[in-house]
Amino acid sequence: MALREWWLDVGSGINAEHWVATPASEGVLRLAMDPLLTSGMIASGRLETLSPNVRRVGAEVRPEHSVETGKARSFIPFRDAVFTRVHCGFVLHLYLEALGLLVAECYRVLRPGGVFEALLPHFGDAHSDGIHRSTRREMEERFGAVEVTRFEGPFTTFWADLYRDRTYLLRSVRRHD
Repeated sequence: MALREWWLDVGSGINAEHWVATPASEGVLRLAMDPLLTSGMIASGRLETLSPNVRRVGAEVRPEHSVETGKARSFIPFRDAVFTRVHCGFVLHLYLEALGLLVAECYRVLRPGGVFEALLPHFGDAHSDGIHRSTRREMEERFGAVEVTRFEGPFTTFWADLYRDRTYLLRSVRRHD
């Protein structure tokens, strides 16, 4: 049976907790991308076994002139318009330096009509307000409309205890350019 859809989790964590907790219909291949996933780690057997429709890939997104001295600019390592869904859970607020590039790359790899979703915590302070404004602005610039709702779960990672009742889901759909 040919695959119908590809989904990508950017910043998935080493055991793809979001994809493990998120059901997918038959024919969906889910990729879990994280910079901590190196081929050595995967080959060592130190990672949990995942279902056959979840695959791991080690990669990261880094802007030009990164604060990580000596590291080259990097992008999501997939061709344009491959994915029908891209998820960024609890990632964007940690990598504000790469925010614009992350959003642009997520847009690039999404098919027209594909869904981009980002989970952002909010701690009721001015710093969280600024992160939400910046993220929403980047998403609006790239995607157009952004739907913002409270995220009710599933909370599947160690972030759950910290971010429960403080998380928002920002959701956009890629336009048919």
